[in-house]
Amino acid sequence: MDRENILKILYSWNFWNHNIYTGINRNFYDDKIIDLFDDNQIKIIIETGIRRSGKSFISKQIAEALIKKSFSKTQVLVINLEDERLIERDYNLLLDIYNVYREKINPDKPAIVILDEAQEVPGWERFVRGISERDEAKFIITGSSSKLLDSEYSTLLSGRHVVIYVHPLNYTEFTKFKENGSITEYLKYGGFPAIVLSNNKQELADSYFNTIILKDVIQRFNIHEPDAIIKLAKFYITSIGSKITFNSISKFLSMPVKTIYNYSLYLEKGYLLFFLDRFSFSIKGQNNSPKKVYTIDNSFPYFLGINPVEIKGRLLENTVAATLFAISKNNPQFHFYYWNENNREVDFVVKNKNTYMAIQVSYSINNEKTRARE
Repeated sequence: MDRENILKILYSWNFWNHNIYTGINRNFYDDKIIDLFDDNQIKIIIETGIRRSGKSFISKQIAEALIKKSFSKTQVLVINLEDERLIERDYNLLLDIYNVYREKINPDKPAIVILDEAQEVPGWERFVRGISERDEAKFIITGSSSKLLDSEYSTLLSGRHVVIYVHPLNYTEFTKFKENGSITEYLKYGGFPAIVLSNNKQELADSYFNTIILKDVIQRFNIHEPDAIIKLAKFYITSIGSKITFNSISKFLSMPVKTIYNYSLYLEKGYLLFFLDRFSFSIKGQNNSPKKVYTIDNSFPYFLGINPVEIKGRLLENTVAATLFAISKNNPQFHFYYWNENNREVDFVVKNKNTYMAIQVSYSINNEKTRARE
């Protein structure tokens, strides 16, 4: 790719000669990441999480805030690796982009480089490590799958990076994006920012599901039977809050247990869903018990059509589970489980440091049987 075209594309991504729309601020992430920039020991900040959760906009918000605070516009370099104009996305392309930036825009000042959707380029980690070791730039890296956190990358970036998990909007953020939005709307349609603001929620949710399955699961893990993993994903999403075992699913879907196990892991690595262990002080007790399954966002189960009789309670339970999941991803001392024993059950047991708390979720306790059970 010639340098003239690279420079033209760079101008379209960056703040240098025009304003860039940065969306509605998400203060939790903005404040947290800006604070990290003040730490001279941290060279690389990785934003990871499900596709379309808002990572790119958050990165631009950080860039805009840093420009207002202490950096010039030309000290910020945004590289959008999903741009279709980029041909042959590889390590050499990253070097060419960076060299053009240094020659034409910012020859010698420290830089902030935003590498958006880094997993699209093989060798991105070598590029980042080389520049950060020369203290030429700090990086914000976004990625839509846990591939960014694979062991080989963590080894290459060891001691240099901090990981921030970005979740779709929580309810407080939802009300900021949509002032007249109701809790019922949030429970149905979830917290993907674009879906919250769109009049075409079904179409967007379908598009997100298909893209995540294709790019972050099927292509990444080289799945040879895509229909099988799509079938499993839909089974899980329409079973939110249910206890599952891989053996029982194997029989129900007529797939080998090993395939169920591997596909489940891949779906989890694509941030589409997650599994919850039963609370036990014994690791063996946890591992030998059924797991509960939840999805990252309510738009998927709602539009895929879970049982309408149970829909309100199950969507509320999934919302609580997803919120706890988001907290746990950014707090290594925060863990949560479900608990049951002798026909008694608690939806969630939260462990925060050495403190435990039980959470029971119910959409309504007006019914006498429900009230007695809960």
